Amino acid sequence: MNVLYLLAAIVVGGFLTIQGLLNSRLSQSLDHPLQASFISFSVALVALVSFMMLRGIALPSISLLKPLPPYLFAGGLLGLLYVTTVLLLMPKIGVTNVIFAIFVGQTVISLLVDHSAVSCRPAWL
Repeated sequence: MNVLYLLAAIVVGGFLTIQGLLNSRLSQSLDHPLQASFISFSVALVALVSFMMLRGIALPSISLLKPLPPYLFAGGLLGLLYVTTVLLLMPKIGVTNVIFAIFVGQTVISLLVDHSAVSCRPAWL
């Protein structure tokens, strides 16, 4: 296993804590927590489209997306659930408790996925 991959995952894990804290504070400044989720995803969408344009990566065509099974699009909904839950819970139970609970959930599901040999490795890796 490449050590740089592990270090990248650790750094991104730290970013998740910062993201949750920023989104939580943003939600406290707005009228409703879902407004903070909306802003978070809007900023992410603009950044992603900009990055893709800079790299010359086209948006996927409808014909490429149409035959895909609907469950493959659930990642976006899970992202929404994650961001909104974190921004709601951090002021209620604290940053450490939220991140620890997320770690426990990720670990349990990761063990089940690895045990059942479900592969998420894309063909291009």
